[in-house]
Amino acid sequence: MEVWNMYLDKPLQTYLDDLASSSSTPGGGSTAAISGAMGSALACMVSRLTLSKADYAAVHPEIEGILAQTEQLRTRFQELIQADIDAYGKLSASFKLPRASAEEKATRTQAIQEGLLAAALVPLEMIERAVDLVRHCQRIAEIGNKNVLSDIATAAMMASAAGTGAAWMVRANLNSLKDAEQVRSLNSRLNAGLDAISAAGQEVVVIVGGKA
Repeated sequence: MEVWNMYLDKPLQTYLDDLASSSSTPGGGSTAAISGAMGSALACMVSRLTLSKADYAAVHPEIEGILAQTEQLRTRFQELIQADIDAYGKLSASFKLPRASAEEKATRTQAIQEGLLAAALVPLEMIERAVDLVRHCQRIAEIGNKNVLSDIATAAMMASAAGTGAAWMVRANLNSLKDAEQVRSLNSRLNAGLDAISAAGQEVVVIVGGKA
C-alpha cells in the first residue's frame, strides 16, 4: 500500500526550508528517517556496483538478496519520515484538548499517554531498521566492490546517525510516559539497538579501513 508523504515528491529545498523554520515539524525524527533512507540508498548503490562486475560473480546471489532488503529498508525509512511528522502532530493535538471537567482531564491524559507511546514507537522502529541497515553494510563491506567501499562506510555512518538521532526522540517521549513497565521494555529495545549499531558500525570502519 502506498503511503502518502508530504515531502518525497517535492524539492529537497522545501524540506530543508521547513526544517530550518520555527515550526516544530519536520524535526529530528524525520531527519533521522531521511538519514536512514540515504544510507539505505547508498547500500543499494554499492550492491548494484558489485552486481555489475564479473569479478564478484561468486557473491552475486548473496548481494542480490542484500539489495532486495536494502531497497525495502529505503522504502520503510521514507515512510517513517511522514509517520514521525504525523505522530508528533497527533501528540501536539492531544495537549490542546479541553480540561475543564474531570472527565475532560481524564480523556486528555489518556490521549496524551497514547500519543507519547505512538511518538516513541516511530523513532524506535527507525533504530531497529538502522540495525538491519548497518549489518547489511558490514556484509557489503566484507564482500562488495572494493572500489566503492568509501560509500558503504558512509552508508554505515548514515545508519548510525539515523539510530542515534532517533534515540533522542524516543527518550524525549518516554520521559513523560507513566507506564513504568512499558518504559523499561522500550528502553531495553532502544539500548539493544544502539549497542548493535555501534558494534556493526565499528566493524565497517575496521573492514573498510583495512582495505583502503
